[in-house]
Amino acid sequence: MSEQIRISDHRVRFPRAIKKPNLQERRVIASSPWEFVSLWLRKNGKGNAGVFWEQARHFFDSAKELPVQSAPLPLYYSFLNATKALLETKSFPYNPYHGVGGFDMRTPTNGRIRLDNEGVKIKRRGILPSLVSYFGEAEQNDTYSLADILSNLAFIHRAFALSYSRAELFLSVQNPRYVKANAGQARFEADLPAEHSHGQTLNTLPPAFKTRKLENKKEHVLESVATFLWSGARRPTTADIQALCSFHSQLRLDINYISTTEPYWYVKRNLANYTRINRNNLVLMYMAMHRMSEISRYKPIELNRLLDGRRNWIIYEFVRVAQNQFIDEIAAEITGYEISPAGVRHSTF
Repeated sequence: MSEQIRISDHRVRFPRAIKKPNLQERRVIASSPWEFVSLWLRKNGKGNAGVFWEQARHFFDSAKELPVQSAPLPLYYSFLNATKALLETKSFPYNPYHGVGGFDMRTPTNGRIRLDNEGVKIKRRGILPSLVSYFGEAEQNDTYSLADILSNLAFIHRAFALSYSRAELFLSVQNPRYVKANAGQARFEADLPAEHSHGQTLNTLPPAFKTRKLENKKEHVLESVATFLWSGARRPTTADIQALCSFHSQLRLDINYISTTEPYWYVKRNLANYTRINRNNLVLMYMAMHRMSEISRYKPIELNRLLDGRRNWIIYEFVRVAQNQFIDEIAAEITGYEISPAGVRHSTF
C-alpha cells in the first residue's frame, strides 16, 4: 500500500465535506448533528445561519411521523433552510427564491404517470443556483427527469437497479485515501473488492481513474490519474491544503458515500443505460425532494398512482433515506467536521 499523506503525525482522512473539510481535527462523535451544528454556529457567531438551521430542524422533525405521501413537503423545506444555513455560514450570496421548478414531461405518445415523465429544471436565480455555484459545478445541462436524478444517488442505487432491472451505477470502494505519488505530488487511492476487479467492470470506470492489480491477489487498487501538489512537509503549507481541497472537491463528483456511523464509499461509473449527472449529492437531493414536494402538494392522486406502480420502492427509499443523508452531508459541509452519531441506531437523526 502506498504511504498516506500526513498533517503533523496524523494521516489525512478522506473527508465527507466537499469544499472546505477540516483536515486537522478528529472525527466528532455527537448524539445529534442538529445540536452539534447549532452550537458550532453559535460559537462561530453565525446567528443568521443558526436561525435557518433551527427552522430546518423543526421541518425535519415534523416529517418523522408523516407517511411517504406527505413527508416530502416538510422535508423539502428542511433541505431549503439547511441550504440557506450553509450559504449564510460561508457568506455566499443567494437570491431567497427556490431556484428550481418542476414540469410535466409527458407527451401524447408517452402519457403515463411515471418517474421519467416528471421533469426538474434548475433556474437562473435562487437557492439552488447558489448551491451549484458554491460547489463550482461545470455541468451545462439544467433539465433532468426525476428518474435520472434518483438513479445518480448512491444511497438508493440498489433499489433503482432492481426496480429497473439494470446494472448498478455505483461500485463499492474501501479505505479511500490520499497517498504520496512522485516527489512533491499526491493522489487518490481506494481498494476495489475482488467482485469489482474483472475487466468488463473496470472498463466502466470514469476516465479520471485507473487501476493497479495487487501482486498475487485478485483485488485492484483504484487510483486517480491526476495528482496534486503536496510538499510532504510535516506541517503542510497553505498551498498544500488549497491543492488538496481543490482536488478533493472535483474528485467527489465521482466518489460518493452512504451515511452511516462509518460511511460506505462508492465510485460512480459510466454505463450506457444511465444518464450520468455530474452534480453533487446535495444538489441532486435538493432537486429531487423539491419535485416530490410538488407532486405531494399538487398531484396527490398521481403520487398515489406512482406508489401503486412497479417502481414504488424507489420513492419510498428516497423519502425515508434522503432526510438523514442530506443532513449528514450538509452538516459536514457547514462545519468541515466528520460527524458520526453516538448511541443512535442506524444513524437516525
